[in-house]
Amino acid sequence: MSEENTRSGFRLDLAFAHVLLRLWVAERLIMAGVDKFRKGSGEDATFNMDNYKVKSQQIADLMSTNSFLPKWMCDQFAHNIGFALLGVGAWVLIGLFTEFSLLAAGLVFISLGFGLAALPDDTEVVYIGVSVLITASALMTCKAKQIGLDGLLFRSKKVD
Repeated sequence: MSEENTRSGFRLDLAFAHVLLRLWVAERLIMAGVDKFRKGSGEDATFNMDNYKVKSQQIADLMSTNSFLPKWMCDQFAHNIGFALLGVGAWVLIGLFTEFSLLAAGLVFISLGFGLAALPDDTEVVYIGVSVLITASALMTCKAKQIGLDGLLFRSKKVD
């Protein structure tokens, strides 16, 4: 790392760390959202709204049957979580208003963790906790967000 980069406040190592963390968070959210629309696997996989409705109803039924959460709450959550996962994932991916997008991602992960914590499956809750930690790490490196729309649109001009 050159001394000039350090003095100007730009650190390439932090910028790369931030983009890697941000891309992982976005990938995790988007892939989880896309999976809500999937039925089957491999060449037989289909993605459509009918699959989404069936899968979200299965999730709601599982949650309301095996936890203390009321059915209406499970229904609302299950029928909207796929769109939240896709929207927040895309927002994190493009890197616009990065701090707010990562906060939203963390809150989505926490909401998933809340539902899983109500079930008797501790392993999945730990995995969600790891996702929250990775999202928090991405937030901690936000100062180095030059790689993304924030870096392009809101960078400060160098004054000579």
